[in-house]
Amino acid sequence: MSLGLTVGACDKLVNVEPQNSISSDKGFTTKEDAAAGLLGAYDATQSSDYYGLAFPTMADLISGDVRHVGTFVTTYGVIGANQTLPDNIQVGNTWNSIYLAIGRANYLIKESEKINDPAFPKLTTQGEARALRALHYMNLIGLWGGTPQGYGYAGGLGVPLRLLPTTAIGPETEAIGRASEADVAAAIREDLDFAIANLPTGAGGNRVTKNAALALRARFELRERKYADALKFAQQVPAIPNFATSANTGTTAPDAIWQLFFSNTDQSQYAFYWYPSPSRNEFDPGSSIAAAHPAGDKRLPINVVSASTAVTVAGSPYTLAAGTTQKYYRTSTRDDRFNMVRYAEVVLTIAEAAAQTGDLITAKTQLDIIRTRAGLAPTTAITAPALITDILLQRRLEFAYEGLYWFDLRRTNTVQTALPSYTQSFRNLFPIPFREVSLTNGLIAQNPLY
Repeated sequence: MSLGLTVGACDKLVNVEPQNSISSDKGFTTKEDAAAGLLGAYDATQSSDYYGLAFPTMADLISGDVRHVGTFVTTYGVIGANQTLPDNIQVGNTWNSIYLAIGRANYLIKESEKINDPAFPKLTTQGEARALRALHYMNLIGLWGGTPQGYGYAGGLGVPLRLLPTTAIGPETEAIGRASEADVAAAIREDLDFAIANLPTGAGGNRVTKNAALALRARFELRERKYADALKFAQQVPAIPNFATSANTGTTAPDAIWQLFFSNTDQSQYAFYWYPSPSRNEFDPGSSIAAAHPAGDKRLPINVVSASTAVTVAGSPYTLAAGTTQKYYRTSTRDDRFNMVRYAEVVLTIAEAAAQTGDLITAKTQLDIIRTRAGLAPTTAITAPALITDILLQRRLEFAYEGLYWFDLRRTNTVQTALPSYTQSFRNLFPIPFREVSLTNGLIAQNPLY
């Protein structure tokens, strides 16, 4: 009998259903399954090939705000020199990571429909997943789509648009061609509208809220040059209390609406790649960003550390190395947060959209909030073009190393003006990874001239 009990117990242990993964043919059946699936969707966004390092860094390398000084010359180094080719491994890894994140969101959205537990917050769960999916497609269009002149133009190129999960090899996994930019934009707007309608308000956390979804919609409309819409959505985001007088800081930004959180066991790679020994020191500030700061700008010592500096953050001592940044520096714990959406972006979106639609008073008022907070005098600009020039500078300095500057250059069609050595305007779009083109026999078409 003892032997029988032992064999039975062993058999039971051997056949335990794994709890850290769920077969796609089983799906989500409980609210706990869906909650775990939502965490998985956020986890995909944290990937080191995505927002855990690569995606914002690639954008800042090609914009020149980050300078490659390390050993990854065939991946990050080539991107920083604006000589990226379709076989660049990092470009392929980031493309794959974004589609992995889309796949997790798609699966959660579909499977959550099957859960009928009254205690399951179905609409808010789907709202978060759809906001994440919208962000992912915004980023795909941001790097690989549009035209060399920017976004929102006739004939803009899109990316493969997958809105349903792939659960089995077969029709679901067959290759599909690229949708148009307009079709992808319509899907982004639909997802963000759903999120805005179904998410609670809130700010400063590690989850998407209505406020974050509104800010993302404003960001997207600004990129697409729909200035009236950008203004409408940005003005719906509630102000952060005491924002105008709050300190300019790095990843502990008091104006954060949504951040990705990392921990010592779920680490961010930013400080590891920015700082020297015991880290890699793969990146330094770009050669022109320090000089772009006006005299007295409080953001300069945050963006560019000029001398070794001892600081204390949350009770922990750190030594900031010269030639690096205060945005990411927690080399021992690697738990620097990443700012996904900040209220400063909302303020500058209102300012720019107002200037573009003729409301120069609002534009100046909002711009001066940012300037005053940075220790600068009110702007002297009085015309729409002058105000927009100042607004774009403030965006560059305010969001240094947060991955936004390249998309500002692209959407304003100023890549070749700001970076005159970039004479090949077709490179304003990243190349589609070689693997995607070759394995689909060209069904996924390469961007022109690559």
